[in-house]
Amino acid sequence: MEFRNVSYHYPNHDQKIIDDVSFVIHKNTAVTLVGLNGAGKSTLVALLMGLLKPTSGTILINDQPSETFDYHDYLGLFAPVFQESATFADTLENNITFGKTATPAMEAAIRQSGLWKDVQDLPAGLQTNLTQYVDDQGMSLSGGQSQKLMLARALYQKRPVLILDEPTAALDALAESELYQHYHDLSKGTISIFISHRLASTQFADIVFLVQNGRIADAGTHQDLMKANPAYAALYHAQSQYYQEGDGADATE
Repeated sequence: MEFRNVSYHYPNHDQKIIDDVSFVIHKNTAVTLVGLNGAGKSTLVALLMGLLKPTSGTILINDQPSETFDYHDYLGLFAPVFQESATFADTLENNITFGKTATPAMEAAIRQSGLWKDVQDLPAGLQTNLTQYVDDQGMSLSGGQSQKLMLARALYQKRPVLILDEPTAALDALAESELYQHYHDLSKGTISIFISHRLASTQFADIVFLVQNGRIADAGTHQDLMKANPAYAALYHAQSQYYQEGDGADATE
């Protein structure tokens, strides 16, 4: 997967949101995109998925330009978990499988996502309806449960590229820590792209891209950037201090 001199600006605006970005990501690589809010992280992913078209430059998959793919086939390469969760008035199981026959892979995805304990606590288990409008025994998921459900859905699909856009935003500290620790297991066999402004997520990535003002300002492992990039190290220490002091705010916001 390659970005080759990719830039993007909105129609009728000259200011570049993404500015001459180039990088290569190989299979079985866990990547974290970090940077302040508005740096361009989510726009990079929207470009990668074909949701936006580059103003200039080329995106390649296995050396094939992305625009030469059938659009639906191209979308099928990606299993995204976006910040906005989408649940449907159906059973928990169907919200994960979209009506496909349940398989051991579904249970594995639920366990990996951290949702298994929640499922076990439900009287109807996976057959619980995620609505109370048509089922008095249905339920509404909490924000954290919804994010776990979105992760289970993405893992169940087993697509070549797993994209996690701020997947810990609604998780408590324990669930967030568990997700980081199991990140490599979750992303095994895929290219995984973890988008966050929380630098704690970078410790478990194979490579970190520091995004600033629509550009890749630096790249390397967490350890490399801590040694070589003073701005990255300062931001990491600032966030660490916030959490150590028990402040729920993020140092980057």
